[in-house]
Amino acid sequence: MSRKWERMVAKNRKSVNVVRKKQGKELLSAAAPSEYEIFKGRSWVLPGFLAAFSIFYFISFWNLYPHDFWFWFTGISYFALAGLIYLVRRPVFRIGKRTLSTRRFAGDRAVEPEQIEQITVSPHHFSIQMKEKRGRWMYTKLQHRFPMDELTAKLREFALAHNIKLKEEA
Repeated sequence: MSRKWERMVAKNRKSVNVVRKKQGKELLSAAAPSEYEIFKGRSWVLPGFLAAFSIFYFISFWNLYPHDFWFWFTGISYFALAGLIYLVRRPVFRIGKRTLSTRRFAGDRAVEPEQIEQITVSPHHFSIQMKEKRGRWMYTKLQHRFPMDELTAKLREFALAHNIKLKEEA
């Protein structure tokens, strides 16, 4: 099935599901397979930095403003922001039939197989090298907390299906 046809089917399924939901019937999308294989991780670098900054703020200015409302509000706000980013803003990597996509801090990014030069996988990290100086996506198990075994297996399948150069590291 062509991609244009798949998009049209998905659009029609969505509108039919809205009608079926109003009628109280079972949704069609419940039986339809997902377009992407989704892997969610957990990023701790920015929340860790914000939490450390909050602690540093409390230690540094404790003698100057111990009873000031804004002192406490600022320190607790940084700590709450760290918790919010840790719990809500999870790194996501999606593997579809024709695309690899990820969520960056500025928004979603997607690449097609024609734009990928090489995929490098190892037990603790993977990287996707783009063609034409578009950069490289690199994810590590330590920083992004993805389930690497499942993710690298799906990346191998994607690389074989689209004839992308695959480099395995030990």
